[in-house]
Order: sequence, then structure tokens, then C-alpha cells
Amino acid sequence: MASHEIFSKLRTLREYALAQGARAHLEWKAEDSHLVRYANSTISLNTNEHLTILEVTVYGDHKSASTTLIVDENDLDTIKATIDKAIEMLAFATPLTYQPTLPSIEKTSVFEETYDPEVEALPNEDIIAFVNEATKGLETDDILLSGNFSSGVATYASISTETPEVVFSRKTDIGITLVLSSEKRKWEVNAEQFVSHKRDLDAKALHDRLSWLVELYTTLPEERLPEGPYRVVLGPAATAEYLSFLGWVGYSASTLKRGLSAFKEDDVGKKVLSEQFTLVEDPSMLATFPSPVDAFGRRREKRAIFDRGVLTGFLWSQQTADEFGGTATGHDVSNLSIALQGGDVDTTLIQDFACLPRDRDILYVPYLHYANIVNPTEGLVTGVSRFGALYLKRDGTITLPYNVRFTERLDQLFGDKLVWLSKELVPYGSSSSYFGRDPSTTLVPALACFDGVTVEISNESF
Repeated sequence: MASHEIFSKLRTLREYALAQGARAHLEWKAEDSHLVRYANSTISLNTNEHLTILEVTVYGDHKSASTTLIVDENDLDTIKATIDKAIEMLAFATPLTYQPTLPSIEKTSVFEETYDPEVEALPNEDIIAFVNEATKGLETDDILLSGNFSSGVATYASISTETPEVVFSRKTDIGITLVLSSEKRKWEVNAEQFVSHKRDLDAKALHDRLSWLVELYTTLPEERLPEGPYRVVLGPAATAEYLSFLGWVGYSASTLKRGLSAFKEDDVGKKVLSEQFTLVEDPSMLATFPSPVDAFGRRREKRAIFDRGVLTGFLWSQQTADEFGGTATGHDVSNLSIALQGGDVDTTLIQDFACLPRDRDILYVPYLHYANIVNPTEGLVTGVSRFGALYLKRDGTITLPYNVRFTERLDQLFGDKLVWLSKELVPYGSSSSYFGRDPSTTLVPALACFDGVTVEISNESF
């Protein structure tokens, strides 16, 4: 549906809500998703899905009520019934200790910089050809392909009864995960890519990584690592995983006020992480699928959350600000635009890094599996290595380590244990299908090095 048609429908719905005497916020979310899934070197699923979802929140005196419905975008009567339902529910809502703020959008905004019609129209033939090119010559009777090629478009629009202005965005994304695994030896290697435009797809980069890893995994010996401290180099997926947990327990005002943060209010202005650690939230970074305007119509600006290790402040959503008496910081968006600024190391690809001389053994971990918070107030995160780990030995040889488990404090990992970061940043994120397509990526250094990371459990097989 064209943007002007969505604007027209939302303004009609706004007038309907006003006629019912409601103070309401309406969010229109439409997604068109295409998923091709591979298993056992064949396509196991090829599906398209189109959904339009309307979320309505009605506000009263110290209360609010919300309802969500998958709607037929042309069935206006049913869509209006969603508003009626929220109004009915408001009478039964439990009173709040605070007055929730109804969005008042001052100016209509349209953001389509990460929209590509070629992605929206991407045919099966192109997807299959791309995957074939990325994995050419790598599959055997033993080495099988699995993974996903997910693409689509996500549309968002927001309006309230306060003004007829609309916040609108349309984004396309492609998320690719390709896994090659040995049925006999049970190892797995992978390569991933996340882009907003078809022109940015790079099958050669995926093939280069996969072919290099497959060569290593079919020729080199396996090894069970002794438990203990290691120098560890993380790939983008693992670094992004740790940063996602830092976002929850490190700088969220909601987590802080609920007593679950690893940092305290009096840590603001203090150096709590390494001087090499500068984390920015910047809605101008198109690679992160940003939202330059939040759901309240507020224009968002770049800010450093950690500036050379110094915590500059916490991020406040409007709801958290209402509940705890803070000031909203313009972050009422579904995903932040986060980047960990790079360091001074030129090496980008693990293929190149593994060829460099080294003065000690290094454990390369590209991906964390089963990662989770152990203790939020300590920022303690656990996770298991997966998908192509390597043990790069001082003498220049390489072995294949079985999976290992780390349990590390984020303030120590990104503090004294941080050794160096690559200059080049790469996006790592998600491209979801099935209800709720919401593209997002985090920009992270291509490689990140840490010292004294403890292997607490070491598997005896893949």
C-alpha cells in the first residue's frame, strides 16, 4: 500500500477515535516477507507472508489499554472495531501510579532511505542463484548445506488523536545465514550477511569465508582445549551478542530503575569500561536500519553512550520516564542504531588474521550459542562457541577446538580484558520472518581481541 493511502487511512481512523471521545495512539505495521530455508542441501521451505497489524493504545486518567489485531487493510469497519475494543478495555484497566504520556507528533516525517524496490520484488530465481554462487563446489555427500535467505519490506506508521501528523518509514532488508556441516564429524561452519539493498549482496565474500573454513575443517586435527584463561578474538556475531546484553543491563533506564542494571546512577560521568570502548547510538547510520524520528515524532540525534569508557547516561523511553520521573531521551523506537567504534588494527578478515605472525596462542570464536544473562546486576553473561572456531597457535599452526563455554562480566570483558579492535565496522543483525518483521543491525569491529577470557567448560567432541 502506498504511503499516501496509509496516511489517509490513519487520519480517517484518528477522526473515528476522536468521534468516540478517545485519546488514542495508533501504530500501523505492515510486512511482506519472503523466506527460503535450506536443509540437507535442498530447499525445505519457500514461503511468502503479508501481514498488516494495527496496534491501538487508548489513554485515560492514570491508565491505558492496548489491543493489537491483524487486519485486512481494506476492511475499514473491522479496523475501526480495533479502536472500539481498546476503548472498552480501558474501563477495566488497572490504575497506574503515573500518568502515561500520549504522543503528540508535531511534524509529519517520511523515511525510506533503506527501502529498495528490488528487494521487495526479489524473485526465487535470484535467491537460488545467489546461494548456489555462495556455496559453489563446497557441498559433498558428507558436507551439507542449511540456512536461511530472508528478505522483505517492513512499513511503520504512527499517529495520535493529538495531531493529524504522521511518522512513517519503509525499510527493506535481506538477512542470509548459510551453514555447511559434516554429517560424519558433526562440525559446522557458517557465513552471514545483512543488507538493505540488493546491490550490496556479495556472494563472493560468503564463498571466500566458507571455502576457507571448509578447507581447514576437512584437513586439520580436532582438539579439546584445557580449561583456563585464553587470548580470544571474537567475530562480529559474538561481539554483537555481548553488546546486545550490554544494551539491556548496561544503559537502559528501565533496567536501572528496576534494580537489574550492572551500573548505577552515580556511575554516570565515570570511566567504567576500557578507554578503547566508545559506543554510539546514531540514527544517521543507514546500515543499522535506523529510525531518525521516534514514535512520538521526536527527531533523534547522535549520542555517545560510552565515550572512551565513560558512561555518559542512560536511555529513557517515554514510559520509563513517566513511571520514574525521568526525561525521555528520544529512544521510543523498536531498535536502536548502535555502533562500537573501531580501533587501530587494519585486519578485517579472519582469513588474513590467521596468516599473521603471533606471539601467543589465540582462540578465534566467531559465534556464541545459548548465550544468556547469569546475573544482570553483575553483567554476567554465559555462552558457548559455535560455527567455525579456530585455535591459532603461536607456531603458526591451526587446530579445530571443540566447543567451549565462557562466563564473563561485561564490565571486565569490555574493560581491562579488551586488547584491540579492528578499524573496519561491519553490520550484524537479524532479518525475521513470520509476524513482526523488524530489520536491525549493530555495527561492530570486524574482529575484537580480549585477554584472560576463561574457558570454564571444554567439550570432548563437536
